[in-house]
Amino acid sequence: MDYPKGVDPYVTRQHLLHHTYSPLISVHASYNADILLQSFLGLDDISTLQILKPYGNNAKYTVPNQSFKIINNQLITKAYPSFPVRFEPSLPELLTVFNATKRSDTNDAVKQAQLDQLFSISSLEMFLNHSSRESSSQDSNKDLYLTYFNKIITSNNIVPFETFNHPIAQLFVVDFDADTIETLRKSIVEFRNYNFPRFFQIDDLLIHVLVMYDATKFLNSEVVAFQNDIKATLNILSTSIPINTNSQDEPTIEVSLIDNSTIEEDLQRISLQQSSASPTNQICIPKSLDSVLRARIYELINKFLIPHMQSKIRVWDDQILQPKKSITGRFFSASKKFFNNSNSELNLIGPSSSNSSSFNYTENYYYKSSPEQTVRKLADWSLILKDFKYAYSTYDVIKKDYTNDKAWVYVASTQEMCIVSLLLAQTQQVSNNPTPPDKNTLRKIRHDIVEPYIDNLSYTFKSRLNLKTYSLKTLAIVTELLLCMCTTFSISWWWTDLIEKYLLKSVGEYDAHLLSSNQDSQVIRAILYERLGYSCGKCLILNGDNQRLLVLKEGKLVNNQVDAPEPEEEGLYVNPKKLLPSINEGTTGLSRYRKSAIWYLLSIKEWLILKNYGQIQHLMNNIRFVYDIDELGEEWYDRGDLLLGFIKRFMKENRASELGEDTSAEIVEVTSKAATEEIRKSIAEDASETTAVDTVEDDLPASQKNPHSS
Repeated sequence: MDYPKGVDPYVTRQHLLHHTYSPLISVHASYNADILLQSFLGLDDISTLQILKPYGNNAKYTVPNQSFKIINNQLITKAYPSFPVRFEPSLPELLTVFNATKRSDTNDAVKQAQLDQLFSISSLEMFLNHSSRESSSQDSNKDLYLTYFNKIITSNNIVPFETFNHPIAQLFVVDFDADTIETLRKSIVEFRNYNFPRFFQIDDLLIHVLVMYDATKFLNSEVVAFQNDIKATLNILSTSIPINTNSQDEPTIEVSLIDNSTIEEDLQRISLQQSSASPTNQICIPKSLDSVLRARIYELINKFLIPHMQSKIRVWDDQILQPKKSITGRFFSASKKFFNNSNSELNLIGPSSSNSSSFNYTENYYYKSSPEQTVRKLADWSLILKDFKYAYSTYDVIKKDYTNDKAWVYVASTQEMCIVSLLLAQTQQVSNNPTPPDKNTLRKIRHDIVEPYIDNLSYTFKSRLNLKTYSLKTLAIVTELLLCMCTTFSISWWWTDLIEKYLLKSVGEYDAHLLSSNQDSQVIRAILYERLGYSCGKCLILNGDNQRLLVLKEGKLVNNQVDAPEPEEEGLYVNPKKLLPSINEGTTGLSRYRKSAIWYLLSIKEWLILKNYGQIQHLMNNIRFVYDIDELGEEWYDRGDLLLGFIKRFMKENRASELGEDTSAEIVEVTSKAATEEIRKSIAEDASETTAVDTVEDDLPASQKNPHSS
């Protein structure tokens, strides 16, 4: 039963693996390569990176019989239908912002390095407000929560305490006609001589070359000879991309230019489009080039990227992780506090150097060759390759070293990844009827891992480091993965209260931040209230076989209805106030539809202030199982002083104004009837009737008696 409607948590899980936990490939394109593509497409403001970026999502841009085979740490081969990658600007460009924030007085050795926020909350509210208005005008209101989720998990900031945004491969794109091997060599030398941060290990990068050429001018054999020269001279492998310049007249496909973009990039794009005469978010690419790009990127990932990552993981596991896990490694692990490496770069510790750890307390990082930094990269790469159980065990091992060194930012980040890797492993669907975890396992996951780790990392990110946006991102990710567990194993009762707690905690954090800057988080609040309604609506304390007990009739949840009235017998008194039994009486209390409706009403209230009528109409359909939303009748919830009654009258006036009709008299008449009925009840002479009315009101939950006050 698809009620209430909303973003499926497995969709957000897929987006999480695409936008956050996927390999990052930085791209450096030569000037001649950009010119070749611009002349072919007839666009002067397009770059090679913009063309490659959408094709990283090979779940969308597939090839026939696409399959990515990955060998995990237990030498078990698994095939996956997609393995997305992220194409980003060249590594020096990515590090420009990072280096700018790290410039400080070298004499101030005690000064704590200021870490940057993951995103700007004010910018997020501004962008979502723009997206809500845009979606309302286009009548596509179902993906606002997915937009919110994508934006808070999408980032290309390079930080020392996690390596998901550290490039795994560096791609050099050259033009076969205009660029030479000497030009390519200079670009690579310049890249290698860049002053990278001390926590970044450039030796782990896969260097690869893309050779673009005009297929109408040059033979494939000439390009193959050029590729062999690159391998012989520079010891670097390459991939060719033929461009048929005579194919401009063939059919084209539209490719999005805004996939996997950050909040700042989106706001900049919106600002430029407002001043542009013909703004566009898409580009038309000939099908021949589209097919070539899909095939070559598939080859790049399957033939070069995945084997490179697997070989590195095996080396790190054999040389660093397994000795650390061994009895000898555990016994001598404490010796590093007394006999540490004398490398001067490794011992930039600052004032707290009594324990001789390899952690730089001044700038909050481990040196690139330290075991702690390498093992963290090992765990991150294992998670990228979908070996979630091995990643969890690796995070758990290295977390102890971070705690001993009091590297709090690393501890918080590793606690986050312990939760994420564990939940990803639990929600990895391997069969149609997965066996749910037993209660002891669920109890351990919740009480020993999820709850204490969330509390600890929230305290660290907010109080110790002033990085509340990292905490908000973690809450959003964990919430969606818990929803996946509810969906997979039908154990909503185990997680619903925790999901509600984390969503409300996020609402409070956003409100507190924006109110401190004299702003209001109406759009974010409305979106999170909507997700609260969705999570409560999906909470069914019924297994899959028993969900058929919920009876549906004409699109509504049947409540207090019978198929046909009983025939009245002569002389038999029938109490008109008698409550009829519900057809769903056997499942009463096993769903949370009324609570879900309250959260949807609170979300609608926020959209009402923003006058987003399309979103209101979309959300009204998610409360129709509880309330009659089609007509303004004489039910208690249709009173003018209650939230739902006010919303229905407001929407009726809005529809009338759009049609040019006057319904004020009708609304006043219905309101008068409701008021008259209330007066009649209050002055009723029969005590039994009064008692019956009180009983009806007492049976209603407090949130439905006065939803406006909520």
